[in-house]
Amino acid sequence: MHFAAQTHVDNSFGNSFEFTKNNIYGTHVLLEACKVTGQIRRFIHVSTDEVYGETDEDAVVGNHEASQLLPTNPYSATKAGAEMLVMAYGRSYGLPVITTRGNNVYGPNQFPEKLIPKFILLAMRGKTLPIHGDGANVRSYLYCEDVAEAFEVILHKGEVGHVYNIGTKKERRVIDVAEDICKLFSMDPETGIKFVENRPFNDQRYFLDDQKLKNLGWSERTVWEDGLKKTIEWYTQNPDWWGDVSGALLPHPRMLMMPGGRHFDCEEGKDSSYVTGPNQTRMVVPTCKTSSSPQTPDLKFLIYGRTGWIGGLLGQLCEKQGIPFEYGRGRLEDRSSLMADIQNIKPTHVFNAAGVTGRPNVDWCESHKTETIRTNVAGTLTLADVCREHGLLMMNFATGCIFEYDAGHPEGSGIGYKEEDKPNFIGSFYSKTKAMVEELLKEYDNVCTLRVRMPISSDLNNPRNFITKISRYNKVVNIPNSMTVLDELLPISIEMAKRNLKGIWNFTNPGVVSHNEILEMYKAFIDPKFQWVNFTLEEQAKVIVAPRSNNEMDASKLKKEFPDLLSIKESLVKYVFEPNKRT
Repeated sequence: MHFAAQTHVDNSFGNSFEFTKNNIYGTHVLLEACKVTGQIRRFIHVSTDEVYGETDEDAVVGNHEASQLLPTNPYSATKAGAEMLVMAYGRSYGLPVITTRGNNVYGPNQFPEKLIPKFILLAMRGKTLPIHGDGANVRSYLYCEDVAEAFEVILHKGEVGHVYNIGTKKERRVIDVAEDICKLFSMDPETGIKFVENRPFNDQRYFLDDQKLKNLGWSERTVWEDGLKKTIEWYTQNPDWWGDVSGALLPHPRMLMMPGGRHFDCEEGKDSSYVTGPNQTRMVVPTCKTSSSPQTPDLKFLIYGRTGWIGGLLGQLCEKQGIPFEYGRGRLEDRSSLMADIQNIKPTHVFNAAGVTGRPNVDWCESHKTETIRTNVAGTLTLADVCREHGLLMMNFATGCIFEYDAGHPEGSGIGYKEEDKPNFIGSFYSKTKAMVEELLKEYDNVCTLRVRMPISSDLNNPRNFITKISRYNKVVNIPNSMTVLDELLPISIEMAKRNLKGIWNFTNPGVVSHNEILEMYKAFIDPKFQWVNFTLEEQAKVIVAPRSNNEMDASKLKKEFPDLLSIKESLVKYVFEPNKRT
């Protein structure tokens, strides 16, 4: 019996994606699970009278089960969509489905976003009852025990493949409901009721023909007056059953969400903001509570590369931003351990900062090729595949050291390699593996590849820092290169995850800077006595095993997404040299 759904129409106007995810996709998942087991003898799908759309005010015959579906709001549209899937699984796979379409239900335990419990709780607090529009909208209400009996009849007597309306001919205007509740609480309707702005669209009437269900032996037993009294009695005896529901008691509750997000409980009495959309009336959005601590409950990161430089910095950033995170325990090439990590940690995003770069440098990879392949290629692909299987975005820290200056991108020209350009540097085995895995990852639509180059941070004692490296070399070459200032760009990687950005990104600061220019800054800010000696690429080749990549990356795509991104030289001054200034 499939009762689960997002059901409140008000919320659907500001939160329609969540309704699609739960009501359509959720139903699809359940249908597929039932199909796979092959053991289900009945699948009762609980739909709503709202799929029929608005009934004419003067209609004397209600919508019957074969009436056309004409939903008018996001909620009812998702319920109609779910019905189509249910019908398709019945036809295509022989799943024994039965669909019900019911009028409004009321009674004990109902969440107070619904009209009757909302009015009851407001009356209990001595507050006015807000009515959308003029209150002339007509609805039919069934007491929950009668509805439960209807489902019992349908389960045992209903015919597979059929639809059954669960309804009542006794209709009431919203204003009538409010006046009845005022009467039972000894409130004056003149002062106890207030009229507020209407919904973007508010169906005037839903009217059902329930004869088909009555033919199975069901009938409504609880009269309105008795059902309402029993409901009020329960709420007065259990005033705190739902905890703090002040946000649901507002005239126009809104719990705004995008796909995969969660709503925030909102505080009554705070200022409200207004959101407008095309062909939509003003929408009231209650201001949400904010916490003094920067908690971000929607996110949880799983990070691979705990002992690595970038992986360690990511963890520090998550702590600073209040983002829950855990480091992965599994090895990248071990699929079962990766799946265990995801099942145990339940992340929203996965960051892959693990990889083999070689110690002390990439020359190590030349004599450890199988180990390099195992991690950089097989491991990265395995993680991407496991993430895809679990519907997770993988933020993959890659490298821009897969290009070198050529005739089309000459040194000093300002023409940088773009994301779509084909790698042309194969001088080192490390670069070969990174270019290979990047090409293969293009087939995965759940991966965001970040091409890092010559990473730099404000920690000038870190031996992996590019500035630290060249300041300790006996001799250095002098070639302009694109580089990545981690202090500025790692927070951007977290923001990219929040935005669910995908594809390949040149993850460098705009522009280039040469070895000598960096060392000049080092001398100016850190050590005025510092000196260095240059040598040529040919001389360098005699003391290294594998050639090094030198290039300029075009960072315009990243700059467009993050307009405040600084150029490499500006970023070096702001994030690295100014904080470390000694002179």
